[in-house]
Amino acid sequence: MYLKKIAFKNIGPIDSLCVSLPFKENGEPKPIIFVGENGSGKTILQSQIIDSFYELASNLFDDIGIQSGLKRSFYKISGSINVQSGKDNGFSILSFVDNEGNKIEYFDKVGEVKKEDFTDLIEDFSLSPNSQKDFQKLSTNINGTHKENFQEEWLRGVHFYQPAYRYEEPFWKNKPFTDKQRFEDKRRFSGELKKDIEIVSATKDNKSYLMDLVLDFVSNPSNVVDQITWQLINNILKKIKQRNDIIFGIGPRGGYRVSIVEVNSDQSIKRQLLPSIDNLSLGESLLLNLFVNIIRHGDTPPKTREQIEGIVVIDEIDVHLHTNLQSTVLPELIKDFPKIQFIITTHSPLFLLGMKKIFGEENFEIRDMPNGEIITTERFSEFENAYNVLKKTQKFEDDVKAKIISNNKPIIYVEGPTDVKYLKKAYDLHSKAYDNFDIEIIGEETNFGTNNSNNKALGNAQKLLSTNLNLLKQKVILLNDPEESIQDQEYKNILYIRKMPKHNENPLQKGIENLFEKDLIDKVYKNFPDHFSYLMKAGNKQNFKIDSNKQSICDWICSNGTKEDFKNFQEILEIIEKIIIEENKEKEEA
Repeated sequence: MYLKKIAFKNIGPIDSLCVSLPFKENGEPKPIIFVGENGSGKTILQSQIIDSFYELASNLFDDIGIQSGLKRSFYKISGSINVQSGKDNGFSILSFVDNEGNKIEYFDKVGEVKKEDFTDLIEDFSLSPNSQKDFQKLSTNINGTHKENFQEEWLRGVHFYQPAYRYEEPFWKNKPFTDKQRFEDKRRFSGELKKDIEIVSATKDNKSYLMDLVLDFVSNPSNVVDQITWQLINNILKKIKQRNDIIFGIGPRGGYRVSIVEVNSDQSIKRQLLPSIDNLSLGESLLLNLFVNIIRHGDTPPKTREQIEGIVVIDEIDVHLHTNLQSTVLPELIKDFPKIQFIITTHSPLFLLGMKKIFGEENFEIRDMPNGEIITTERFSEFENAYNVLKKTQKFEDDVKAKIISNNKPIIYVEGPTDVKYLKKAYDLHSKAYDNFDIEIIGEETNFGTNNSNNKALGNAQKLLSTNLNLLKQKVILLNDPEESIQDQEYKNILYIRKMPKHNENPLQKGIENLFEKDLIDKVYKNFPDHFSYLMKAGNKQNFKIDSNKQSICDWICSNGTKEDFKNFQEILEIIEKIIIEENKEKEEA
């Protein structure tokens, strides 16, 4: 069974939405991923799919769901709580197709809804709502031979949901606390289906399943049926641990008996790597259990990964996963099950980039909620930019640390290369020395300009250094431009946050150039009129901003500027001297 279409009207944050789920030309489902801000309807969409699972399965098997007296409780609460504020009706409709090509439908409506409301979103939707102002859940009537075949499909296939609040108990937790039920009203759905539809925690079931597989294979390694599943579960383990020389093995007595062992090229055991799968990290454990769940649910009878069919719905698939597990391992494991329809939500750009790398843009689909629009290649670049920012941030932090560790002098960090030139020129004009400290830009200079050199970079440096003061052997000053909205701060007399003085009467209001008075800027403007733009005029005061070529303007000022032109820089020099120069004198006198 695969989901073909899903539509909503006036449900939660969703005004109107109709999604046709994607498939390849050979009929295999493409993974579909729903993204969007918190509260955009991703989980609501998935909850309706799972609600339909419970309703369909309850028509096929006994003891599905939780009984309330003589009645069965619905999985999803129905009623006005689901409808948008200000609206008096709403609905969700789903259209599936089973392995025989039969259409199976389900709807959940609140308030008075007409048949044409359904068909406006899904044209060939067959089920009709009642005419009452109540809530109603209804699925296609399945009976006779069709019911028998559909029951067999559910028994052989995979249909489950893993919510964002899934968890796996850690091995170090004391047993009385592990045995305590987290959800007191939860029960195993052990009727004829003998499978969970919602899986919150699978450790107990999967431990028992893995133990049976390991014992069966160890006792009879030539069994072809056992070999199929044995290879499947070990392939998952190898990808999660990113090692090809490991398999499941028998662990020591006294604990859980499924271990992880390292093997030689002939598959003989070399040594025990982990005494138990309990020793996996939380992220590794969640990932292992997720895909073992697929194999376990499809193991009636055992199948190859290409034969396992069904629908797996996962909310926030990236939860608890390290970046490499998100971007590499998870997409590879999803690709290993080509006939599983994965319906996923995520907040992770790394996972999406990994899917793009493993699947290519044409073999999976991303939908942006709540409007359900397909994200294009251009939108992919936004996620790639986010990843590049992450990489640049790491390089930025490494560069700052390297500069500080390798430098024995105090350092003054400024926003850009022109700031460095202006300050050094001011020191020269005022006959002051700056050879006992360094003035540097916060980022790096390249052949194409500067990277990570701005006020944001100074802010990032403040966060990095203020939480890693142990890196600092000499004093560091982060000197911000005059217009920045920061306060002077000090961290243990070694890290100083300072702002250049602001001169509102001067024509340039931003940057270190704010320190230059009108007479000098008039001269510069005559030489570089194309590099300035008129900003505003208030009374007799005319303000400008520098549009381009700050470096040429800086070079001209440093070549032609006088001590009088740089007189306002004296205030900055005093800030630096108070922190660094006077302290150095005290050290020399001591």
